[in-house]
Amino acid sequence: MQTKAKLTVTIDSEVLPRAKDYARARGVSLSSVIEQILRDKLKADSPAEGTSWAAGKTPEEIAEHLPFETEEERAARWNDTSLPFGTRLWGQAQPETPLTDQDLDDLRYQRMVKKYGPFD
Repeated sequence: MQTKAKLTVTIDSEVLPRAKDYARARGVSLSSVIEQILRDKLKADSPAEGTSWAAGKTPEEIAEHLPFETEEERAARWNDTSLPFGTRLWGQAQPETPLTDQDLDDLRYQRMVKKYGPFD
């Protein structure tokens, strides 16, 4: 059984009466209408099962979600001894050139050959 949670939502005063009329005309509560709209939107926006979050996104869209640091910020994090070593180490090694999709495909292929043997 799914549990329900209360939520306070602020809606434009012109939209609210229309939304109530919409729900009333369908014989359901406004809460159930809002919940169904959210379910539909979340389902439409979620990637297919087994697909990564980045699938279908441009490099620019992905880059918006990455934690970029300047060289100075990275150096400051490295020198901050109050941080755990793993946190300080993260991002310190930078490749000389960025990896391309082909580079990543080649690395995956090499890993598969190493794990499963040559493909015929």
